[in-house]
Amino acid sequence: MNLFALALRNIRLNRKKYIMYVFSLGFSVFTVYTFLALMQNESVKLAFQYDTRYQMMLTSFGIIILVFVLFFLISSNNSFIRARKKELSTYALFGMTNLRIGTLLFLETLMVGMVTLAVGMGAGIFFSKLMAMFLLDLSLSNYVGDISFTIDPMAMYVTALLFVVIFCMMGLSALRVIYQFELVDLFKADKISEGKQKGSVLILVLSLVLMIAGYILASIKSTYIVVLGAIPILILVITGTYLFFWGGLPKVLSMIKRNKRIYYQSTNLISVSAVSHRMKSIASVMATIAVLSAVASTAIATGFTLYSNAERNTYSNMGFDLVYYGGEVSLKDNIHDVLQLNQVVIELEDTIGLYEAHPKTETVIVEAREHLTDEDTFRVYSETTYNRLIAESKTDLEAAVIPSGKAYYIFPFSQEGIESAMLDLRLDFQKVDIQIVKVIRSSVPGFGLDHTLILTDEDYESLIQSGLILSSEENGRAGTAVVMNYEHALDNRELNNALENIPKGTVVGFRTAYKLYNESMETFGLICFIGFFMSGVFILMTASLLYFKQVMAAEEERHQYKMLKRIGMEDKTERQVIQKRLIPIFFIPLAMGIIHSIFAMKTADTVVFSNIISVENSYLSVLGFSAVMYLAYGAVYGVFYLITKAQYGRIIRS
Repeated sequence: MNLFALALRNIRLNRKKYIMYVFSLGFSVFTVYTFLALMQNESVKLAFQYDTRYQMMLTSFGIIILVFVLFFLISSNNSFIRARKKELSTYALFGMTNLRIGTLLFLETLMVGMVTLAVGMGAGIFFSKLMAMFLLDLSLSNYVGDISFTIDPMAMYVTALLFVVIFCMMGLSALRVIYQFELVDLFKADKISEGKQKGSVLILVLSLVLMIAGYILASIKSTYIVVLGAIPILILVITGTYLFFWGGLPKVLSMIKRNKRIYYQSTNLISVSAVSHRMKSIASVMATIAVLSAVASTAIATGFTLYSNAERNTYSNMGFDLVYYGGEVSLKDNIHDVLQLNQVVIELEDTIGLYEAHPKTETVIVEAREHLTDEDTFRVYSETTYNRLIAESKTDLEAAVIPSGKAYYIFPFSQEGIESAMLDLRLDFQKVDIQIVKVIRSSVPGFGLDHTLILTDEDYESLIQSGLILSSEENGRAGTAVVMNYEHALDNRELNNALENIPKGTVVGFRTAYKLYNESMETFGLICFIGFFMSGVFILMTASLLYFKQVMAAEEERHQYKMLKRIGMEDKTERQVIQKRLIPIFFIPLAMGIIHSIFAMKTADTVVFSNIISVENSYLSVLGFSAVMYLAYGAVYGVFYLITKAQYGRIIRS
């Protein structure tokens, strides 16, 4: 029998082991081809022709995927080779040279790789149009162009070249195993103990201290500190994670063994001993999976949160479907004509008078920068006008109830330290001092100015009469703002194009919610798309890697279970042992990854989400959206756990 025929025979005999391997690797090929094809798709390139972030983000993601695919392939390949050491030693006993054995493994790797490449690339070609539609639907809310089915030769060539190189590297790595071990070592590989991993209390405590220190840094509310501390946070958490699995978890298992009440209860003795026995070979994999699970769950949670809050973010910035100020009378008629032509019903139209003031105040410093000086101008509203404005808007702002002599201060940005700096600040209006008693973050009532004050009706009228509050028109700015709400504002592309093409004349500001919403969707939709794909790749490959490790372990542990069956272990007890044996391997890294992600989302909330989600505690809202993704992530791991459990049971009973 020649080497080619022998390689085909080995693949056929090991087909059950290869099914999950081909599926997981095929998905990685599919992902790489999909992203390369999307980068070259003419419809997608035309849709994003003015957005340079598209190519940059997809390219960055492609590099991340390739690095991870290489790690996955090397790890899984090593597991396969280890499981076949006894088989390889048999070949050597019958006179095959190391070079021929290595060539055999090389041929097997290439054959499986070519099948995987064909399956993954075929799926990529078949679903290429669907993926392009999915991307444009997420990123461009009202894209109406036609997307044709295409096969990109360059994407096929690059994908094939990359993976052929990777498969060749895997095949050549088998030679290292052949030359590294003696014949007797290969023959007895499945009976050689990995050695006891007792762990260390010092390493356990150190790992927890490092991770907690990273969590504390990530929870600081200062954007400046969090951004500067991003790299230290990553180093602390990642180092702590690896130390925990290298020396901390083995110590926990060792402590469980010393606790006779727990250790000798039910099937704990067998399952704990089995996990402890495998910690040396599985510790680094579990730590890596915990880190990658944190990255994947954070990516998917971030993308989903951004995407789900796109509409809320739009109206928290705009407040209305259309806003313009400083315009001519003819502009209003043109807008009405466009809305009527498109058969759109106007739900609200109001004209707001714009007034401003220059009260004297002390200079306010926030994070070493001047936030407020006597040179700054305040947009000023009476309590009644402000409450009318926010009642008409599509925001979640609450009505103001202000005591006499007090004021609310509104600022569009959520900069750390502004609230504490502005609270109780006194503004000198010559005849009266106004004290700020509440700080609100919103850009809706500013209409071109950053600083906004809300006064009681009495204080407002008094200052108007004294000439201390003036119409903005007297200072060369627009004296009124027109706000409008109408039907289908965010899903009518033709209407928005028609509104944007209206001659604006002397209009100072003309903004539509659709334009801001579309810009948000381009960014958030692309992030969400990449987050979903990244998470999908990471979930499938990390879970598959655990599957391979445990299936290979089952091959080595089969004789141990046979011995237990001979001394009376029942099938029910066997199932309990397998369950307790696999649950820690699958779900401890997952749980740690999600915990890491929860604190990573806290950092993201400090830097990003607090400026997007205009609620009192944006982090709780972020966790609500993230929890949906964590559950989905856990469900996929649960499916892989059940598949692994079933395959593990079949192997030890065969």
